[in-house]
Amino acid sequence: MKLILALFFLILASCASNPENNKSNKYLSAKDNENAEKILGQNISKSIDLYPIPNTSVPSPQKVYELPLPKQFFSSESNNELRLHKLGEIRWIYLSLEPSKAWPMLQEYLNQNKELNIARANPKTGEIFTEEINKDNFKTRFVFKVESGLQRESTEIFISYEILEGTTWNKNSDDDYVKSVSTNILNGLSDIGSVTGTSLIALNLNSNDKTEVFIDEDGFSKIRLMVGFPRAWSALQRTLNIAEFKVNDFDRERGVFITEIKSDEGFFGRGNTKEIKIFVEKIAKNETIISISMEEQNKEFIQEIISQINQVLS
Repeated sequence: MKLILALFFLILASCASNPENNKSNKYLSAKDNENAEKILGQNISKSIDLYPIPNTSVPSPQKVYELPLPKQFFSSESNNELRLHKLGEIRWIYLSLEPSKAWPMLQEYLNQNKELNIARANPKTGEIFTEEINKDNFKTRFVFKVESGLQRESTEIFISYEILEGTTWNKNSDDDYVKSVSTNILNGLSDIGSVTGTSLIALNLNSNDKTEVFIDEDGFSKIRLMVGFPRAWSALQRTLNIAEFKVNDFDRERGVFITEIKSDEGFFGRGNTKEIKIFVEKIAKNETIISISMEEQNKEFIQEIISQINQVLS
């Protein structure tokens, strides 16, 4: 009796598990006995196509297109790097942080400093003006300008010292005093660190890139810098030293560095050296282009050198 019941439940389970017995799968066993014309009662060849596929006379493209290379972006290597730079009468502090992070750091330092109280700050332009400072019976002030650096996620804080002459603020040339204040700011920012986080109102300062690698109409890689010639020349000179390029000679009037580079296999042969001229060309007051003068067959090698320069440029 038990054996009969077991067989009965086994047969019942197999029938229940058969997908063809499921109502939702009845269409699987349906038979196509009539065509669409017989069912609709009309000739479907004369039906109107409400969504026709239009004919096109545009020929398929025969050219081979080359996709452009993506833009090169290099972040600053160290997250804790601070440097003080001077070029002529221009002084600035370099930080390996985004401007939106450097902005609250500078504000925090100035708020803690008794001599450099903030008069007004504009996060849209990145400018901070201090209150008037009475020095040697003259009214003076400091102006700080926070900008993006040449590398992504880097900041440059430009420091200007001004004196009030009549109703106009003009630059003051008290170099020793500015050097002392700049050094104190550098040390103060180092002590503060990036603990203040990111300023949301200063996020727009992150989008003003100063460096762009592009391909000219002849297919050569170049670097566009949105800075003046003196700054571009100084930055390239520092870059060549850091990247260990052997500079044999340079001519600032012509804007050219004559370097010597040892090539790898695939460029000029194994272990050979090649003299290369790197140019800095002034395009506008705040625009320069760095390029390399070589023959057309060396485009890939030029691209490699430009990439190395762009990676270290600061």
